[in-house]
Amino acid sequence: MHIDWDIDNTVEAPCPACADTAPKPIRLQVRSAIPPCPELPLVLCNHCGTSFFPTLKEPEYETAHATKEALAFYLEQGAGIDVMAEPLAAIDSSKVQRYLEIGCGFGFSLDFARSVFGWSVQGIDPGFAANFGREMLDLPIASTYLRTPADAGPEPFDLVLCSEVVEHVFEPLGFLEILRGVLAPGGTLLLTTPNAGAIAPDTPAGILVPLLSPGYHVTLYSRAGFEALLRRAGFTAVQVTEHGPTLRAAVSMTEGTADLSRRLDRDRYIDYLRERARTIAPDTPLGLGLRYRRLKELTHAGRFAEAEEAARQVVEACRARFGFDLDKPDELLAWTDWPADLAAFHARGPFSLCGILYCLGMLAWLHHGNRDLARTCFQAAAMAGEHARAVLQKIGADDGETDDLAWRARGYAAQILAWTNPAAAADAVERFETEPSLVLKERIPLGILADVRQETFTTLLNLGHYAVADRLALGVEQDLPTRTLGQTASVTFGLGILCLNHRKAAKMASTWFAKAHEASRRLLAAAPEQAMALLWPALYHQALALVQAKDKNGAAEAVSVLLDPSASPAVPPDIVEQAKALARTHRLAARGV
Repeated sequence: MHIDWDIDNTVEAPCPACADTAPKPIRLQVRSAIPPCPELPLVLCNHCGTSFFPTLKEPEYETAHATKEALAFYLEQGAGIDVMAEPLAAIDSSKVQRYLEIGCGFGFSLDFARSVFGWSVQGIDPGFAANFGREMLDLPIASTYLRTPADAGPEPFDLVLCSEVVEHVFEPLGFLEILRGVLAPGGTLLLTTPNAGAIAPDTPAGILVPLLSPGYHVTLYSRAGFEALLRRAGFTAVQVTEHGPTLRAAVSMTEGTADLSRRLDRDRYIDYLRERARTIAPDTPLGLGLRYRRLKELTHAGRFAEAEEAARQVVEACRARFGFDLDKPDELLAWTDWPADLAAFHARGPFSLCGILYCLGMLAWLHHGNRDLARTCFQAAAMAGEHARAVLQKIGADDGETDDLAWRARGYAAQILAWTNPAAAADAVERFETEPSLVLKERIPLGILADVRQETFTTLLNLGHYAVADRLALGVEQDLPTRTLGQTASVTFGLGILCLNHRKAAKMASTWFAKAHEASRRLLAAAPEQAMALLWPALYHQALALVQAKDKNGAAEAVSVLLDPSASPAVPPDIVEQAKALARTHRLAARGV
């Protein structure tokens, strides 16, 4: 999808969010995904930061993506069931009896709410997927639009969810006023919508294309703009938070009905996937999609024994439906005739093939210790992901998770080389900086590049390949401003080890170890277990480096902290003994020796 970011023009149009009437600069221009595919300017409201397509004509949502292949993509991969269900965690489930979802699609969050919370549920959606969800999940979904409160039925609802809908609505103020009218006293409306703050040239295509959805999305709200619109609609209690490319909102006429900081209970979600999958044949798009999502959750949670059992189900389903063997990923890697369109891909393999192979790679590596098999799985995952995205882009769509996993799979394939060919591992990481992907000719997202570089650097250090690790050190150091506290602690400790053991730069090593200690100290409140991994080792290594730099006073001060019985958190006994030995060997004037 080509996006023109260099349009020097303005458009006269009122902002749908804040109603500002000043001329709007054109932020970008892109072709609609709907034939005849006109060019669509996206304008920016300088008052609230919202962007919108002022020339877009309202599409027919009843027939949008109305093909079995598009539905299969949604069921196998595209539907983020956990993302849909997560807003529900903001509510005390015991306070809800009646739940309404507008634009419910296939109905996954309705099914989750009914199964997990026991709520009485109702969906409204005139779309193609909703017709299938009503039958396959036995859900009460009305195939209509919500034009008045009466369209939702005679009884009000304790909770209404409107997820990824308001960006499609051409008259959002009136729509939100209708939603306010279906709420029971003290009821809550939850909303999610794309975040205009994520629109940028360097946003990965897997995120940017679905966010823009040219031809389907009319308004992309900023946080300030969305809050302004919700207050204009008459809501008095308004919360809006940013979650990467998504805005989440909880609104009511009563304060304190929702807490958007609450997160989905992943164990309950995994249980839901298991129980729902038992009712659906595994070799169908829905059955395979449910089983893949459970495999993904268990793999990411490190529950590898359970993930192994889930993987068997997925492997057998793919063998039965498509005839290929995921236990032999080298055969997939050898494919030269990858499908060129959505229908052909649907006939050849699941749209979740990238994610499945990624999880199988993780199991091979971290559970079975089979790095060769893991690397082949990751290489096949990267190839499958890019080809899946290529056919999605032909219909004006994309998938952010597949984009992310395909790049991370490439990164792990490079990192694994550190055990057998360390120079080749560094070569592969350096090529990421300059070479685009093979199929889509895209550059690796900078955040993923930083992760790959850090993880490969750390692996090379741990294996003792200091000279090769040094090739990546400058990039790792330059990435530091973008790293989390945990990553900063790990990277600065690694740079300290490199300076101490390879560069023989003890004074610089002590500086890096001090940074690692400080980052770990700052991490204590949020993640104490992670912080403790390097908190005291970093200070001990700082003392060691200071001894080698002939700064005995500085070394003595560091050792004194390690030997302080009132230190909090307590210093592990083995580090205390090492600190005492260091002080005795080098005659440091440390307290507590």
